[in-house]
Amino acid sequence: MTPDLTNPRSPVRAWRLAPAIIAALFALAVLPVAFFGTDATVLGERAASEAIDELDAHLPVIRRFAAELPAPDLVGYRSATAPGYHVVMAIPARLGLGVPGLRFLGSLAGLALVLVAWRVAARAAGPWAAAVLVAPLACSTYVLSGSAWLTTDMASMALGTSAIAIAACWRPDPRAFLALGALFLAALLVRQTNVFLAAPILAAGILGSPLGRSVSNAEQWHGDEPRGWSRMAMAVACLVPGVAALGALVLAWGGLTPPAFRELHDSGLSPVAPAYGLALVGLWGAFLLLPMRESVVVVLRTHGAAISAMAIAVAVVAAVPESVTDRDAGRWGGALWRLAALVPPVAGRSPVIMLGGALGSVVLAVLLGRAARAGRGRAAAVVVTALLALFAVQSANSQVWERYFDPSILVALAWLAALGTPRAGLGDTTQACAGMVLLALAQLAISALNYWKVAFLTAP
Repeated sequence: MTPDLTNPRSPVRAWRLAPAIIAALFALAVLPVAFFGTDATVLGERAASEAIDELDAHLPVIRRFAAELPAPDLVGYRSATAPGYHVVMAIPARLGLGVPGLRFLGSLAGLALVLVAWRVAARAAGPWAAAVLVAPLACSTYVLSGSAWLTTDMASMALGTSAIAIAACWRPDPRAFLALGALFLAALLVRQTNVFLAAPILAAGILGSPLGRSVSNAEQWHGDEPRGWSRMAMAVACLVPGVAALGALVLAWGGLTPPAFRELHDSGLSPVAPAYGLALVGLWGAFLLLPMRESVVVVLRTHGAAISAMAIAVAVVAAVPESVTDRDAGRWGGALWRLAALVPPVAGRSPVIMLGGALGSVVLAVLLGRAARAGRGRAAAVVVTALLALFAVQSANSQVWERYFDPSILVALAWLAALGTPRAGLGDTTQACAGMVLLALAQLAISALNYWKVAFLTAP
C-alpha cells in the first residue's frame, strides 16, 4: 500500500520511523567526516571554511576555556561570536573528551536543527512529506560542515529555529513566552546576531494582543483568542534577560564582537545584506516553485498587481548599495556570489542581486499567499517576519557570507511549503515535494564538491 505522504494523521509508526531515518542518514553524512576527515592542519586553505574556523578559533577557545574553568575570560578570546557555545563545550573538554568526541556532541546540534524543522513541517504536511521538504536543509553543505566540525553555527541555528517554531505555532501563553525567553537568552549567548529573534517573538505578542484584530483575515488564528495586552507584555518581558546579557557582553567587549575579531566582522555595515538574502531566497525558491505552477498562477491572479509592485520596489532598493562580488568588502563565498561574479556589474551593482532580490520577494509572497489560502497565514507570517529580520540584522556584520543566510532560508522554504498544504486547493503536496527534491539534488551537488570531496583530500 502506498503511504499517504500528506496526512498529518499518519500512523504512529510513521511519526517514529521518519525521524529515525533522517537521523540515520544524517549520521552517515556527518560522522565519517567528523571522525576520519582530513584536518585543516593538513589541508590549509583547501579545507572547508568550518574546518578552518575550528582550527583557528573555536577549538583553541574551547581548550582555553577548559583550562580557565570555572572563570573563563569572556573578553580576550579569539572568536567573533558570544562565548556560550565555547563555555558549554569546555566542560566535556575539561573532563578529558577529545576532539572526535567534541565533534560528536557538536553534531547533535545539527541533527536537532533538522529534526525541529521536520517536526514543524510535519504538523501541516505529514511525517513523510516533511522528510522530503527538509531534505535540502539536511543536504546543505553549511549544515553538514557546521555539524562535522566545531563551530557555533548549528547550536545557534537549533536554538533560533526552535524559538521561531514556538512563536509561529504555539498559543501565545505564559508557557510559550517562558520557553521563548529561555531560548532567546541561550541563542544570544551563542551568537549575538540572534537578536533578530526579537522580531518573531514580538510578532507573536502583537498577534495575541488586541492589535492582532487589525491584521488581515489571513493572519487570524483561533489560538490567539482571547486576545489581551498581557500577551504583548509577556513578549516584551521575555526579551529582557537576553537583551541584558547581550548588552553586558557588548559593554565588556567595547563593540559588537570580541576585540580579536572586530576588524573582520565589526568594521562597518553591509547594507547589501537584505537584498542578498532575498536573492538567495529567489535562487533556492525557484527550485521549489518550478513544479508548483498552478499554485503560482492562482496567487498571482489574486495579488498580481501588489506582488509586481513589491518586486519592482525591491529591485530598486537593491540597486542602492554596492553589490558586486568583492572579497575585501566581505561580499564573497557561496554559490550566489560566484554566480554574481559571472554577470558584468552595472555601476558596481550586480544584476544577479537586484533581480534575484525581486524574485525572492515574489517567492515569499507566493508561499505566503498559498499558506493563507490553506488557513495557516498567521504561522507563515511569523516565519517570514523572522527571515526578514535576520536579513536586516546581518547588515551589521561586515561579512556577507552565504553560510550566515543559507540554513535559515532552507528552513523557511520547508516550513512555508508545508504550511501551504494540504488544504490550499492549489495542487497537492507532491508538487512541493518535487520542487524540494530538485533543490535537495542541487544542495547535494554543492556538498559533494565543498564538503565530502574536501573532507577527504590528501596532503598536497
